[in-house]
Amino acid sequence: MKRCVLICALFLMAAPLWAGYDLSNTVTREIHRAPVIEDVQDEPLKESAPEKTAAAVSPAKTVYYPYTIHLSSWQDPKEASRQIEKMQAGLDMLFITKIDLGASGIWYRIDHGIFPTIKDAVARLRELKAKNVIDKGAFVGGQVAYAIELGTYESMQEATDDAQELRDLGMVPYVIRERDTVFRLLLGAYPDEKSAAPAMEDLKALGFDPTLKKR
Repeated sequence: MKRCVLICALFLMAAPLWAGYDLSNTVTREIHRAPVIEDVQDEPLKESAPEKTAAAVSPAKTVYYPYTIHLSSWQDPKEASRQIEKMQAGLDMLFITKIDLGASGIWYRIDHGIFPTIKDAVARLRELKAKNVIDKGAFVGGQVAYAIELGTYESMQEATDDAQELRDLGMVPYVIRERDTVFRLLLGAYPDEKSAAPAMEDLKALGFDPTLKKR
């Protein structure tokens, strides 16, 4: 009887250990599931405001004036100023070109007009000579396609106001009307940069910001 009781007791003690043995050899897997996200309709894209662009560029210059009538030349700037004063009453668009002629030195030309072709310039020259408005020694030379530009303006009045400032300083500029609202204040008529250099330096010394451009 005692032997049966002992066997039963040993059996009851071994049961939990046997169960633990089975569990220790069991592989468990934990499944990680991504959280469920409900479908969300995309919000309609908002149309972005158009980027601001710079103001439209003005149309490119299409008419140039490479020809001018040379009325006379002087080495004394004061004499050139006296001569042009005599002529201003009977002739429009007169101006003085301070020009470097290389070996011949610095001269002050009294010039008249701007012309797109040599034919136009010569026709005007003959007209003025026929009326005895200009001296017979006046001529149309080669191209003088460049001028010193001192500013562009929206009105003729603005351009002439600044032109008067130059006249007060002893220079004689002129104004070209490019379009209804574009007026250019210019000085001289030059074949190249070198010939305009002395006049450019004068203007810089006076505090101006000149640029050499095609007329």
